[in-house]
Amino acid sequence: MDLEPIYCAEQIVVPPDLADILKAYTKEVVRRQPEDLLEFSAIYFANLANVSGGPADSVVPPALQELRQVADLVKSVGLVQLEEFVSLCTNAGVASSTLDAMFRLGDFTEDMVDPKEPLVLLLTMTDSTFLGVVNALFEVFGEQGALETSEFINLFQFMASKDSSMDPAFVESLQGALQEAGLEKLSMNDFDELPLVQEFARRM
Repeated sequence: MDLEPIYCAEQIVVPPDLADILKAYTKEVVRRQPEDLLEFSAIYFANLANVSGGPADSVVPPALQELRQVADLVKSVGLVQLEEFVSLCTNAGVASSTLDAMFRLGDFTEDMVDPKEPLVLLLTMTDSTFLGVVNALFEVFGEQGALETSEFINLFQFMASKDSSMDPAFVESLQGALQEAGLEKLSMNDFDELPLVQEFARRM
């Protein structure tokens, strides 16, 4: 595609989202210190494109009460048909464009799915902060604000596996810290008070 040469400042049009995108990208590079910056950048922006998948305003963040409603309906079910899961989400009020973005990120290829996995991906859209998303895990899957520690670890590990910016070493250290704490159940308060988490949150 031929581009017109730029002769003066008035010809330069900066996309309105560019500053926020570059700021978030720079923070991840500084935090992760990747050995191969080009490879990290390719993965980072590919994941970002998968999540957006179109105009930013076309993806409406789901409400926690919508996700909680779906979670309550499938909590005793191991696997569900993808079509059934979509129907449950749609009936709860989750927008179809939001479900499309979630499926692009999750790359679910089987007819049957563990409903917790797409729910985890949907709740990552409810908040832009790390602690906000973790709090959503407790809000959607917890009982009286608490989760079995083993279940929390499984949910968190799946969420981290879909986030290229999440350091695997942190996930492993977090699992060790939770096991060392010996808590059968975990609350957001317990999680927030872990020194490892506080240090991680300060770096973000």
